[in-house]
Amino acid sequence: MNDPPPSVVRWADGRTAQDANGFVTGLLVRELRLAGHRAPAGWLDALGRCARPDGSFGFWPEGGRPAWAPELPPDSDDTAVLLTELHLAGRLDRTRTRRVACRTLGNRRLRRVLDPGPPWIRVGTFTTWHRGRDAGVVDLTAVANVLALLRVTGLQAVPGFEESRASVLAGARWAGSSRARWESLSPFYPEPDELRRALVNAARCGVEGLAGAVAAVARACPRRDPDVVCSRAYGPPTWHSPALAALRRDGPVAGAATGRGTTAGP
Repeated sequence: MNDPPPSVVRWADGRTAQDANGFVTGLLVRELRLAGHRAPAGWLDALGRCARPDGSFGFWPEGGRPAWAPELPPDSDDTAVLLTELHLAGRLDRTRTRRVACRTLGNRRLRRVLDPGPPWIRVGTFTTWHRGRDAGVVDLTAVANVLALLRVTGLQAVPGFEESRASVLAGARWAGSSRARWESLSPFYPEPDELRRALVNAARCGVEGLAGAVAAVARACPRRDPDVVCSRAYGPPTWHSPALAALRRDGPVAGAATGRGTTAGP
């Protein structure tokens, strides 16, 4: 159990491939933490290998991108999830985590909303990609993960935090009971249940005011696909994790964690 289980990539034409990536491993580590378990050391090592020279994180380890995959820059979602889990597992101290978060996420904010644009997006919201031409993409599941990192490290006063929280709450009000609208809030997540889970984690990390959004997405969007995790924007390929689905369904089992108890707290 020292090596994290791979995810499965599925294309629209039926092709599949196994994929060892840091992001899905980060969600596995998070699920164990929320259940009060420590992740195996090898899983945390896998997260650390996804770090980039500037401290941000990518989807795959440095140099470990599959041949079929396009070159992707670091992004806010990978950085927030992996940095949060490494910090709460004791791999990165608070000072270093705060410094990396400010340097890699603090200036990735929406400068303007294109017209016509989604009515729920607020100027100043944290964006997804760390590159020029796609710098304006906002995914609320990624935003929730950034909020969790900032709150758990005491950075809730940085510019962008309240704007991003406002976007989340406005998005939830706008989506209401419409599954299609909830799906549109997170282009890189086919299942709105992943947004719900990110919001639950953010609330556990201390972000306030999210209970209504959590309840609303739960009512409107019961999970349909048990193991899909993420995707390219609004479409295939999709990444699936039977291991994550089993952990969420059955809870940690013998051998799935190295110890009992929380790793760290807000």
